[in-house]
Amino acid sequence: MTVLVTGGTGFLGRHLVRQLLARGERVRVLARRPQGMRSLTQADVEVLPGDVIDPRAVAAAVDGCHTVYHLAATYSTRREHVPRLYQVNVQGTLHVLLAARAAGVRRIVHTSTIGTIGRPSDGSSPDETVPFNQWDGSHYVRSKYFGELVAQAMGRMGASVVIVHPTACVGPEDVGPSATGRRLLAFLQGRWVPYPPGGVNFVPVIDVAQGMVMAAERGQPGRRYILGHAQGNLDERAYLALMTRVSGQEPPTPPWRARWARWLRRSGRWGYLPEALTADPARAVQELGMPQSDLSEAFREAVRWFRENGYTRGQG
Repeated sequence: MTVLVTGGTGFLGRHLVRQLLARGERVRVLARRPQGMRSLTQADVEVLPGDVIDPRAVAAAVDGCHTVYHLAATYSTRREHVPRLYQVNVQGTLHVLLAARAAGVRRIVHTSTIGTIGRPSDGSSPDETVPFNQWDGSHYVRSKYFGELVAQAMGRMGASVVIVHPTACVGPEDVGPSATGRRLLAFLQGRWVPYPPGGVNFVPVIDVAQGMVMAAERGQPGRRYILGHAQGNLDERAYLALMTRVSGQEPPTPPWRARWARWLRRSGRWGYLPEALTADPARAVQELGMPQSDLSEAFREAVRWFRENGYTRGQG
């Protein structure tokens, strides 16, 4: 039997594939851009070209699999990409889950985002019990929430679905880079970017990959798990201090910070900036046994990888 990973060419997906290979799993990846798997293509990885919006490609990919990790998603803040967000993040999720249920897949791990966890009115860090209340958020978050509703509905219909909510993943090989990687890279290039006033939960990407495997093995069907770090809730000052320590660089100092941040939020230049992306990952730690690796080391590895691969060359 085989394990299917959609979105295996992405930052988190590549780390998940490596985790699965290390466990001796036969891994199949459905990839819209198969060339993104070159460094992982080996005897144990079967790469199928295809898109989750194509039901036939999805059905072929799911065939013969006992577990499906659905990570494939589109992220963008550009208005012209809004239709694609809903097509991939909602319709694509429906295709994957319908095909998995029809094929009798034993377990489906659906990857949502921390943005679909609601924010408590008192400003505290939420857990999985807080319902979604970010309707004024970005199209990306809304599309991921609708995709999550599809996963929940499939669970009620009998599919064995576990939903995971990764927080801001940090680590090496962030090729894209991801939204979190772009934040780190901006620091290394001497550029200030807006930061959620209430803070962000950061987590080593390797912990999230392991947490996803544990969700497949130990997660309760229909249950949601925040895959974050118990010590990862950092406000802007703590984040800048950590980056300064691991990079050896002084943080960028923007002029007119408050006015500039307000303008950026209104203009949408950096997309929707949430009030906070903090979280309480206690359920995943306690129920799944999700590891809590050294967060500073994850930041240090990310910085090292960006520098060694030329991402900071000629900048700052």
